[in-house]
Amino acid sequence: MKKRITIFNKKIIVSMSFIFLFTCINTFSQQEIYVDNQLSSPCLGTYSISNRNCMGSDGNAYNTLAGAAAVASAGDIVYIREGIFTSQLRPMNSGTAIERVVYKNFENEEVIITGVSLSPAVYIYEVDYISIEGLNIKNVRRWLNALGANNIILKSNTFKDALDSGGSSKTGLFFQDSNYNRITDNVIDNSTQDNIGLIQSNYNLIDNNTITRAEHVLWTIKCSNYNVIRENYFHNELQKIGEVYDCDNVGHGDSPYNKITSLNDTKHNVIEHNVFAFTTSPVNASPYSGIQYAGQNGIIRNNVFYDCQGPPISLTLYSDEATFNYGNRVYNNDFYNNEFGAIDISGSTSYTFNDQEIKNNILFRNKFIQRDSRWSWYTELNDKPVQIFTGRTTDVILDNNNIFNSEIDQLYTIAYGSRDSSSNPDSKSLTWWETNYPELFLNSLQVDPSFVDASTYNFNLSEGSPMIDAGGFLTETSSSGSGKTMLVADASYFVDDFGIDDFTGDTIQLEGQNERAVITSINYDTNTLTLDVALTWSSGQKLSRSYSGTAPDIGAFEYDNGNSLGVELEYDDSNFKMYPNPAASIVTVELSTIGSDNITNLSILNVLGSTLYNSSIDNKKVVEFDMKDLPNGVYLLKINTESKAMIKRIVKN
Repeated sequence: MKKRITIFNKKIIVSMSFIFLFTCINTFSQQEIYVDNQLSSPCLGTYSISNRNCMGSDGNAYNTLAGAAAVASAGDIVYIREGIFTSQLRPMNSGTAIERVVYKNFENEEVIITGVSLSPAVYIYEVDYISIEGLNIKNVRRWLNALGANNIILKSNTFKDALDSGGSSKTGLFFQDSNYNRITDNVIDNSTQDNIGLIQSNYNLIDNNTITRAEHVLWTIKCSNYNVIRENYFHNELQKIGEVYDCDNVGHGDSPYNKITSLNDTKHNVIEHNVFAFTTSPVNASPYSGIQYAGQNGIIRNNVFYDCQGPPISLTLYSDEATFNYGNRVYNNDFYNNEFGAIDISGSTSYTFNDQEIKNNILFRNKFIQRDSRWSWYTELNDKPVQIFTGRTTDVILDNNNIFNSEIDQLYTIAYGSRDSSSNPDSKSLTWWETNYPELFLNSLQVDPSFVDASTYNFNLSEGSPMIDAGGFLTETSSSGSGKTMLVADASYFVDDFGIDDFTGDTIQLEGQNERAVITSINYDTNTLTLDVALTWSSGQKLSRSYSGTAPDIGAFEYDNGNSLGVELEYDDSNFKMYPNPAASIVTVELSTIGSDNITNLSILNVLGSTLYNSSIDNKKVVEFDMKDLPNGVYLLKINTESKAMIKRIVKN
């Protein structure tokens, strides 16, 4: 149904002796357009929403996606009715910053776009300000290609089974020369190559998604800058999770979007607050990483890495896409029960590698499991408590990390050498390394971090944990001063908002002060922070991101009286039952409270506290829900009743 909005703009013109006031009236047309493949032909003005025919007065409806896309323009909402569509969705017209073009499912109806010949199922070519919401795209050759497309939002969709037999990098959600896009709240599962690819694309936000199974990698960033990957759940039983590289003859390949070679061009990307739950590993081949990383000036922080069979983070070097690896900050992450140590640091001297700082991380109960029998060194390391692999003793600093397996000063905690060398030195303890290489290892702890329950992947710190207030501050001020402009020794630990909607700059806090300020902009060349409020500081005063207590904590979660997940945690098994747990698919929640108290809302969160599923409940005492679309792992089930909120952990296997 067509709606009209009238906006009055005032323009003031000043002449020699008169002031004229002109009022310009701009009228924008906004439509609700429907797509209904039960129709045999379009309904122009005569669509019936309730009857799904052309005998009503609910506006315009088209029987194909292409028909609606041809006419949808800025401000229009294209509602797609329940059905199975076997043709491509290709938006033809751009929206604006104020008035997007929105394609979404109607109410809660299931919309499926499918067909093995769809390549891609969604094609966004040189149009901007498009939103795609609530669609189910599955069993296609390729999911989505976005070329020269900016300010695109993909929200609450399901992308499943992209089956390009050629293993093209364009198989999944592929973005090239596309900026300021957001991929949020989606389920993205199973491609024959890469689930998400950013190629020469900047200022994009990928958040709150569940991303699983890819035969190559769940996500890749190549010659792309100022992107943010945050608050996602990753699990890949087929290969690795993420990679950050430059571009060596990669890209779409069809004019005008040709293959790209651009080196030393993958800067200031942020990977934070994610769960890296599992990577597999091949036999007699290079292991599959959580993040295979060769970028510049990037930040990896506040993530948890567990059960990865390859190295959770590999700071790598090789020709040609991985020849510049420098200026990165890896801090406040948790590494637990991984099987290729926690961090792997390249020893290559052939390429650029310097200024790497690894700080305030917890490396706990990782080990080495040999799956590659080609190297004698791996045979020696098999089943040893390896926390760090390093091929070098320069150009990297490991400061204020907790590095521990089960005994203080265990041998093989640090594995130094090369996989194909027969002359690797004898293993030494961490204390030996700190004494003999103080420029490499300093201020290390060797202690059980006292997680709440690592066996169920609850990596919050228990009360009294030795990690509390034990972290190092990130940098210090370069001079005394006050105001909103602060010069620091190293600004590379911090970010501003990158100009991305729904992403804010870091909140900082000086040592010994309770006041906090948000970074509104950073000049990395001069190490200058611009703040939203004025602070006062002395020369050399330490600062960090905001913290509780007297200093930052070590690890991914700042201790906050057990409330680090940002939800009120009340583990009250006497009030409700949940079964089965472990869960296969259908789970039942039964509220046992006597009286009027009923369930009003049910949500599922990942272990970082990000909401994956949320549903309002019509005041029931017994609720069933289906976890079939969630991968195996540990979740938080949050139950809201009329009187309280309760949390219970649930394991799906």
